[in-house]
Amino acid sequence: MMFLTAALIAVCACQKVEPLTKDTEQIVYVTAEAGIHSFGVTTEGDWSVVMDEDSKRWCEFSGPSYGSGQGAFSVKYDANLFDGVRRGIRRQAKFTVVTDDKFTSVTILFRQSGLAPHFEFRQDTYEIDANVTESAIAINSNLSVYEVPQISYSVDGAWIMSSELSHNGSEVKVYCSENNSGRERSAQIRISYMDCWGETFTDTATITQSDKVQNPEVTE
Repeated sequence: MMFLTAALIAVCACQKVEPLTKDTEQIVYVTAEAGIHSFGVTTEGDWSVVMDEDSKRWCEFSGPSYGSGQGAFSVKYDANLFDGVRRGIRRQAKFTVVTDDKFTSVTILFRQSGLAPHFEFRQDTYEIDANVTESAIAINSNLSVYEVPQISYSVDGAWIMSSELSHNGSEVKVYCSENNSGRERSAQIRISYMDCWGETFTDTATITQSDKVQNPEVTE
């Protein structure tokens, strides 16, 4: 079996070089500051390395991304800072090193430190009036629009006609009819977010709608 070695070579000369075989993953952590990270590659033929499109937002190859036999490649990466939209949440790039015959590959998960996600409802319970048909359930979060696609939510109340997550992930809007049932009714809303490092954040809240006060019949 052909072997492919990919390991950090920029830290110190005595660092152990770990041999990696087919379809393995290596996780590398870097600080939030900008920098350049270098990797050594050893294989019995041609090799190349590619990165996915999302990674190109903050990473680029510094020099050749291919070679033959023993060689190296370097990745230049931006600082993980607030840029007016993105809020410096920790992030991950992905690089894949493959041999020319496509037999052996190594996936490198390149994780840059930053803010840990904060994601929860602002209140545990929300109360709405019987005549209210639309309500915004606020979410307290430091996520930006880049992280919103990873947010999921669910509403378990049968009396909730529809719901939607705002484009910036700051609230869940719920729509219902006026409450003519003669009794108070409740629903539970659950939100969930898995970040790029694989950690999941969840929270639940209860929304309660009061019932309409019925006027008593007046008899003469």
